[in-house]
Amino acid sequence: MGITMNPILIPNTSCQKSKNGPVRMFALAVGAGVLLLAGATSSCGTARGFGHDVERTGDKIQDAASR
Repeated sequence: MGITMNPILIPNTSCQKSKNGPVRMFALAVGAGVLLLAGATSSCGTARGFGHDVERTGDKIQDAASR
């Protein structure tokens, strides 16, 4: 046997193949999905806010040009 420590933080030092491979891959996939979902939902508000800012800037330019 090898040294046994926390398998999440420190890899197993024995030469045996880990049985936690599919679980780790699933956890990574879920984590990546959550990050993508959080980024996608927050970017909609950011894009909408950016559109309003651009529209206000355009309005100010038109007002200045019409004077």
